Amino acid sequence: MKQLVQEILDFYFLKMRAPDISELSDIKNTPPLNEKGACFITLYSKWEVRGSAGNIKEIYETLAEEILANTFEALTKDNRFSPLKLEEKDWLNFRIDRISQRTMIELEEVKKLDPIKYWVIAIKRDYEKLAVILPNISAKLLLWSDFLTSLEKKLSDAKLSDKSYIFYRIETEVERN
Repeated sequence: MKQLVQEILDFYFLKMRAPDISELSDIKNTPPLNEKGACFITLYSKWEVRGSAGNIKEIYETLAEEILANTFEALTKDNRFSPLKLEEKDWLNFRIDRISQRTMIELEEVKKLDPIKYWVIAIKRDYEKLAVILPNISAKLLLWSDFLTSLEKKLSDAKLSDKSYIFYRIETEVERN
């Protein structure tokens, strides 16, 4: 997976556009890239998050297509950040979280999660808001209570409840460059 992300990044910074899947190395015979899968891509410049994109459910036919779409989204469409510039290329690092398990849980279970091992997603039941907390993403997320504080801040909602939100515990396989 990390070779594919690196190839996408190199292509983007060379041509300043997203590659077509056919412009990338032959991935048709490379399991698991030719199988369905969901993932998140997080980009860092000088160890600060600069973009992130992903899905908790498979959208595309193959994991390779998911990786391509999410890498390009993280590069150019995460509206929390300005698009990455060519000057930042040398400082760029990435993390790939391939989802291995997703389980709907109650708010009380969120309070028991280990923020080093699991990540959590909160989705407002009317789909107006969504917050994602990746595992081991920040030195500030050390305790279960840190999850709640971070979710409340991201959602601008200090009254999280099972009536208002759907919560998922997510397990992933992680690769980094």
